[in-house]
Amino acid sequence: MIATGTFYEAVDVQQRFIKQLGEIGRDRIGELVSLLTGFILENRERTKYIYGIAEGRSALALYDFLQQSSRYENIMPLTLDDPIRRYVDPERRNLVIAATGSGETKSVIRYLEDAFHLDVPVLLFTASVGSKAYTMVKEYDNGYVFVIPQLAGVDRKSLTALGSEFELKLIVMLNALIPELYHHDRTDIERYYAQIDHFAINASLLKNIEPGYLSDWIDKVLNRRGNYIVDGVGRSGFVARAFGMRLTHLGRNVFIRDGPTTPAFLRGDAYIPLSGSGNTREIIEGVVKAKLRGADVFPIMVNIDSRLSGLMDSWGYSKNIMYIPVSLEDIGLYWEREMSKIVATKSVQARPSVSEINTYVFTNAIIALAMDMLGVSEQYLKRIHV
Repeated sequence: MIATGTFYEAVDVQQRFIKQLGEIGRDRIGELVSLLTGFILENRERTKYIYGIAEGRSALALYDFLQQSSRYENIMPLTLDDPIRRYVDPERRNLVIAATGSGETKSVIRYLEDAFHLDVPVLLFTASVGSKAYTMVKEYDNGYVFVIPQLAGVDRKSLTALGSEFELKLIVMLNALIPELYHHDRTDIERYYAQIDHFAINASLLKNIEPGYLSDWIDKVLNRRGNYIVDGVGRSGFVARAFGMRLTHLGRNVFIRDGPTTPAFLRGDAYIPLSGSGNTREIIEGVVKAKLRGADVFPIMVNIDSRLSGLMDSWGYSKNIMYIPVSLEDIGLYWEREMSKIVATKSVQARPSVSEINTYVFTNAIIALAMDMLGVSEQYLKRIHV
């Protein structure tokens, strides 16, 4: 039986990260909310463009927020990963939101220089005061820097390997800002702090995962030689890709399903789909294909009463499912029965990322446990890190 203590330690540390976001002063949060709402609400008849600039898991955390910003009909969120390339047009209203925990990410710095040349307003999130990106944006007439503080006193780096702290804090903080942005009341920012508390409470529920079940699940997932194929749609897809990156850093052969170089499922492969509802059409199709080709399926989801749960039960693989606990008041958000990449109700598009954030915390803790289990150091992860 695999010892699972590291998993629960990692969950605890990440819960502390979330709680620390609630200690940021009201003046700083109010100023950030005013900046964002000012851009979004001013002249709402004109379409405005928000460009997300980041790399790796920081980019995926930022893209989660950009996707939700599209709830405003006058906002067009764009990323540099979009295969349909769009260039900055000086005649439009543009805003660059950049994120780099270290403040030294070379590609982000180059794109910041491009933004300065085009005189585009820049909002930078970083954890590093005095870094190159921090200094550049601080000195830019049209720039604003928001420093996300780091938590002191974390002795074991493996619990938050390679920037996990900044990336988690970024996605949680941006999600906590969403209620403030949509209610437009700049004099009252209590919704931000209430949302932080809500995310922290949900994260604590991960400690209720039964150790024996967790041990068996992680043993089945990690003790194999085949490929790993991760999958998810929408915001779950961002978390799936972040998990896939970390598995790659562990030295595993990882692909994104439907990627241009992803091979067909083979016997011995592990297919890990992420779906809060368990009803997303593309995920159901992927699970069926994986089963037919002999791959092992390990879904990560919230909704126990779902089509995916029913399929896994009918095949006798219910113990391959990892259910991510969320609070009772949130569980109803994941009962949507029909979803795909093109079909989703307005409530699904607008719901907070409770499932995604808890799954993010869960997968981070799994990586911490895997590092312990495999005897892998952070230096080993850096060797493969881009």
